[in-house]
Amino acid sequence: MVVTKFKYKRPEKIRQYKKQIEFMDAPCRFTVVEATTKAGKTVGCIVWLYEQAISEHGSFYVDKDGIFHSTTGKILNKEGFNYWWVAPTYKIARIAFRRFKRFMPKEIFTANESELTITLENGAMIFFKSGDDADGLYGEDVYACVIDEATRVKEDSWIAVFTTLTATEGSCKIIGNVKGTNNWVYKLAREAETGQKVNWKYYKITADDAVKAGVLRQSVIDEAQRTLPSGTFLELYYGIPFVNSSAKFAYAFDKAKQVKKCQVNYDYPIYLSFDFNKNPICCGIYQNYNEEIFCPYIIKLENSDIYKLCAYIRNKFTIPGSPYNPDIFIVNGDASGNNRSAMVKDNLNYFRIIKAELDLTQGQMQQLGSNPLIEENQVLVNAVLEHVKHSIDPDGAQPLIFDLEFAEMLPDGTLKKTDRKEASQQLDPLDTYRYFINRNFRRYLKGYRD
Repeated sequence: MVVTKFKYKRPEKIRQYKKQIEFMDAPCRFTVVEATTKAGKTVGCIVWLYEQAISEHGSFYVDKDGIFHSTTGKILNKEGFNYWWVAPTYKIARIAFRRFKRFMPKEIFTANESELTITLENGAMIFFKSGDDADGLYGEDVYACVIDEATRVKEDSWIAVFTTLTATEGSCKIIGNVKGTNNWVYKLAREAETGQKVNWKYYKITADDAVKAGVLRQSVIDEAQRTLPSGTFLELYYGIPFVNSSAKFAYAFDKAKQVKKCQVNYDYPIYLSFDFNKNPICCGIYQNYNEEIFCPYIIKLENSDIYKLCAYIRNKFTIPGSPYNPDIFIVNGDASGNNRSAMVKDNLNYFRIIKAELDLTQGQMQQLGSNPLIEENQVLVNAVLEHVKHSIDPDGAQPLIFDLEFAEMLPDGTLKKTDRKEASQQLDPLDTYRYFINRNFRRYLKGYRD
């Protein structure tokens, strides 16, 4: 069957962006695009994948007016032809799915919300998939694919995608931000950039390119530079890799500048940030005033429980000669403390016990409902370490200093915590700091998440 009545014009927004058009119309089978965040790579590839799906195996050209032409003069019935959008997770794949629906004319497709598929007028189907499980990507014949946020996609998933394109000789666009040098995307990008791979092409779009094209405002770039860790900023906005060769979690920690004597100032709120491991159970003491973060104490109790920890806190922060004052506290901490636990009396959750034992109001209970993703939290922690003054007491908060110095990231993007017997892998004090920062300094993620 041949579809004879079909009109399509490339969107005006796309046609005005030269850098975008260059990678969309690259005359090669494989394309690697390293681009600043929000530079138009996703929208460009949404349009590209759609154009692949309506053409005869990608045989088309777009004239100077943006009119799409099939080189065969026809649009084939393409029932059973599969086109993929692969992202690191289903959540990210769904973002692209929603953007497709918003950006493309509604009359040209039918969307299946539960399956994350788009069916086009000619029968072709676009699948929005997660690359989290490489085994789930084998088996199909795919005619074109986009790998989105590629530096966060596992290499095994890229290998699986490559095999699905083999029989069809399908094309693939690999797009994303730069994220270090120890990943498969960086290696392929360098090989494509230097012409080492046949039928591959490399493109780069920086923040300056996006500003010049009117896609981003310079004020947004400037704010990101003021807010993010410098290494993260250069990766996200200029494609310059940040090499954290030691795999340190807190790479922006500066012991010479941030370790200083400090003590509790009772004129300002005291943040209690809890971590609920039994051995040790831990609470970080933090304050935030005069544009500075203070950590006078890390409380670690071996083989203890939440009741003893609360009693310790009441005693420690009661001023001699004065009654206990619960109004000075704000509670943050591990979101798992919202769950009921058999480790405490009456199967209550930790935060209900803390509220009762410290005589707190509900307004003082300011823990988050879920813990942060480690990768995102690492960016946030280092942004705060770089841009906010700190005083971490060398005596009272020594366990936090130790963790900031020695905590490491594993290649899979998680914290190295495999051996609780190893002091550098317990990281309970670091966790209290992470929870405190995540609850109170989320604004420092704005340039990263946008």
